[in-house]
Amino acid sequence: MNATHSQEYWYAYKVYYNKTAAIKLRAEQSGLRCFIPMRLVETEEAGKKVSREVPVIASLIFIRSDREYMERIRKTPQSHVGVYCYPGTSTPAEISDREMERFIFITTKGCRTLEAVDERIVRGDRVRITGGTFAGAEGYITRIHGTKRFVVVIEGVAAIATTFIPRAYIEKIEK
Repeated sequence: MNATHSQEYWYAYKVYYNKTAAIKLRAEQSGLRCFIPMRLVETEEAGKKVSREVPVIASLIFIRSDREYMERIRKTPQSHVGVYCYPGTSTPAEISDREMERFIFITTKGCRTLEAVDERIVRGDRVRITGGTFAGAEGYITRIHGTKRFVVVIEGVAAIATTFIPRAYIEKIEK
């Protein structure tokens, strides 16, 4: 690794005052990768069905950068952001590429039933999906609203639940 470049990680930010688009634009203009988990929602307007994307979790954006960029945006009051930290600490949580790729995979598969959940409810064995739309994804199975759902978690930041996954497509991951 070059001494002038520090390691890059994904960082999750809570954006205030509806500034998510501005933060995303600024980061992308700096050559950084950004991700906002979105889902498709159908509404009826003037008697016609209209589909549009809305954030799965309001005011959440992920930016892949070095620690210096993260600290700069975090400490600039005009940024209107707070960085998610490791639970119980004030240390910004560094999200690995692998963990983020799994999260992006699940949230971009076009599932209309994505739902943000309280990650404290996620219990059970770690599983891998072996077939269907989410083949290759890893996460947990838990009961939400009376139905078993597949959940992907970024510890301390977000938990996203998908639709029901058939038992035949679920493989337990041994530790």
